[in-house]
Amino acid sequence: MNQPPSTPAGFGFCSDCGTAHSLLVGDSRKYARELMAQLQEHKRIDGLPPWKGSGLADPVAEAGDPPKSPPAEGCPAGATPHSERCSTTMGTGLPRKSKIKNQKFSTDYLWGVARGQMFGVLECEDVDGNTVVLKAFSCQYDGEWLIDGWVPPILDPKAFDALIAEPDKEINIRTRALRDLEKSDPQYLKLFDERKALSQQLMKEIHALYHLTNFNGETRPLIDVFPNIGIPTGVGECCAPKLLNHAALNGLKPVGLSEFYWGKESKSGERQHKKFYPACTEKCQPILGFMLCGTEEINNGVMEKWSTVDSNQRIQHSDTPILHADDDIVVVCKPSGLLSVPGKGPENQDCVTVRIKEMFPNCPDHPEVHRLDMDTSGLIVLALNKESHRELSRQFHDRETKKRYIALLDGELTEDEGLIKLPFRLDIDNRPMQIYDPIHGKIGITRWKALSADNEKTRVEFTPITGRTHQLRVHAASEHGLGVPIIGDRLYGTGTAPGQLKLHACFLSFTHPRTGKKMKFSSAPEF
Repeated sequence: MNQPPSTPAGFGFCSDCGTAHSLLVGDSRKYARELMAQLQEHKRIDGLPPWKGSGLADPVAEAGDPPKSPPAEGCPAGATPHSERCSTTMGTGLPRKSKIKNQKFSTDYLWGVARGQMFGVLECEDVDGNTVVLKAFSCQYDGEWLIDGWVPPILDPKAFDALIAEPDKEINIRTRALRDLEKSDPQYLKLFDERKALSQQLMKEIHALYHLTNFNGETRPLIDVFPNIGIPTGVGECCAPKLLNHAALNGLKPVGLSEFYWGKESKSGERQHKKFYPACTEKCQPILGFMLCGTEEINNGVMEKWSTVDSNQRIQHSDTPILHADDDIVVVCKPSGLLSVPGKGPENQDCVTVRIKEMFPNCPDHPEVHRLDMDTSGLIVLALNKESHRELSRQFHDRETKKRYIALLDGELTEDEGLIKLPFRLDIDNRPMQIYDPIHGKIGITRWKALSADNEKTRVEFTPITGRTHQLRVHAASEHGLGVPIIGDRLYGTGTAPGQLKLHACFLSFTHPRTGKKMKFSSAPEF
């Protein structure tokens, strides 16, 4: 997967600020290719030469100051290799004796039983605007946490070693004993359960060693950042979190991120030698929202939440954040005024599905499984493969999904809640308007509840039971419904331009098409 420079290399939803933050590939790809060339030439990962031709800036001594030694590669300007701001001797790792002759650091390791590994490069800027390039490998490298020139792990390796020493012994004792027992033996089940309990407790204690720092300067335990679900093994050990955590701790501004796989392809075949991949969805995405929080501010608001490339020109789509993405689905928050699917004419081609297809080129030609009106904002889920498309379409057809909307009505209501059953159809003489028709119309059903009223405006929650075109807008405006149009409605109210409609899809739930897990998403309206 070779992402264009303006594609998000990693993103996640931050529950603190209610925003989906992302980091682009940017110019980091050239440094990643340089690292690839070094791995290919030197066939080891330690003792690599400085970035050649990278244009890294050296600090300039001010007049009257004593000459400064250039910072170690990867150090912020003005930092010395052993200063508080630079915890590295050759780039980005912790101080460590040279192991250039150590065969453990040969790349032959990546072509053996262990197979390949992910590597990452983070392009940054220091406080003086100098370019700083960090590099990381995922997890450990042949059992080593710390290698010169590479960013350190998020946890303390010594604390990790001390923590696992005794539990590992107990787990290994039971593992050896299980090999000598038949599965039908009652003792087998007893030892199996004991080993499982020990492993689970150990993993909780390992997770407690991880503390993540974001670009607002906030540091929190991993267990407080990860959503309220089981934390997978290896969270915090991927390249993206290691790189971002190191950058945040050292006052560096992230500019671009690239991750690639090096070595024998993974057992599943999903990871291929020399291929680039975005940050993983299972382990990284749930924590990247917190870790990237603050990046928009330090970049003066120029870091896009979602960008695509068209005709070699960057088009910023900062209004359309991705809330979730995995191998099967993607959930986005559509702004008012953006089409869900392409319309007629070249001027109506920019839409949610086109943007998704640019970001996920292997998705179906028509990834949409439901739509929002152009002027309606809010949550949409799209399918990234045929199987997911088929299953999600079935769920929407069989009304197994749940949706809620928030609307601001242009007037007050006389009741607090109710159920609307209204027959309506397309007005063939005035498309795309829908009109009340008790004879030929099809029934649309909506539950509604008034949430608040102020200045002759009423905030209402709509829960559609059916999914007819313009259903909520008709049910609000029609004298046979609430009799009060939604503010900004160009068809049924007094709206005059796209983007004015105060109708937002605020809640969406469905069953994940592959895992069977219940997925729930919420999004607050801007009005």
